[in-house]
Amino acid sequence: MVSTIRMFKLTSFYSLLPTLVLVFTAGLWGQLGQAALNPTDALLQKAIENSLSPGGHEALPTARAVRDIEPRSRLAHWLEAQNVLAASGLATQVKKGDLDLVRESEARLHRVPEGYLPANIIALAENLNIGRYLLLSDLSISRIYIFDLAQKKPSLVREIYSSIGLAGAVKLREGDRKTPIGVYRLMKEIRNPRPDGFLGDLAITLDYPNAEDRLAQRTGSGIWIHGVPQEVHVRPPRSSDGCLAVANADMEMIRNYVEFGKTHIVIAPSIQWLSPADWRLHQQERLSRMGMTQQSVQLTNQAVFFVSNSRPIVAIQRDPQGLRRMYWAQQQAAGPMLVEDL
Repeated sequence: MVSTIRMFKLTSFYSLLPTLVLVFTAGLWGQLGQAALNPTDALLQKAIENSLSPGGHEALPTARAVRDIEPRSRLAHWLEAQNVLAASGLATQVKKGDLDLVRESEARLHRVPEGYLPANIIALAENLNIGRYLLLSDLSISRIYIFDLAQKKPSLVREIYSSIGLAGAVKLREGDRKTPIGVYRLMKEIRNPRPDGFLGDLAITLDYPNAEDRLAQRTGSGIWIHGVPQEVHVRPPRSSDGCLAVANADMEMIRNYVEFGKTHIVIAPSIQWLSPADWRLHQQERLSRMGMTQQSVQLTNQAVFFVSNSRPIVAIQRDPQGLRRMYWAQQQAAGPMLVEDL
């Protein structure tokens, strides 16, 4: 999609249909749910889908509805304008300055299949005591998912649109404007994090760099989840200095799911969604590489996470001595390659 977009200087919105519809139809479709989306995001998603549907008769009223409930949404106003032109029989136009809205539209088309589970959450003990909830970020589609860890299988409760680094991922050094990948704790909140309001009213800090980052000599600091200026709804998919930026209302909502010093976020380049049966097979295969089983995870009170094939598997353990993160090589290993006390 991105490589195709770069070719456009001035084009019709509807000439983008073949590319956007490919995203629309190639996603994991079937029985899908929107319950985890907030009302504004759910309506925006519907407006985009209606714009891509044959005829698109509901596209204009849906775009107007979302504009009414969130007048700061540039995407809602843009969709309304494009559909007004189309309804009038006039040629719609996508200018160079509109391409961030096309990219936001692409990101918002993704849905999670009902009942599917992320491959990035490998295993969960029943008595973790690392906070009830986990945040999981998919950088490829500008998403943060919030999961309830109260059961052996994670349960999706919220889905949030987020911006990532202007230069994308993966962060390697200070100032590269890339978002890191890895497993990090949410450490503290900062109210009014910047005097000019550019970061919104609230920020939550991450403990980047972790021990594995430092071992690999990745540098940088000040990686946060934060809000946006009051006059905007959200920022484009790639627009931060490396942080995760979300709508201000979503920022306040995230705060309700966080226990500072316990709750973690897994930031991944992408997420593979698996059926429950495939997820159990994936769980067994990954744990076997670590010389572990689901039973041993329960006995040792651990949570096990996958970031990417280029990074270690990360296990978090809580015992009477405290909390630790353990980093396991991807290949068969007799023990962790690195242990970090938290």
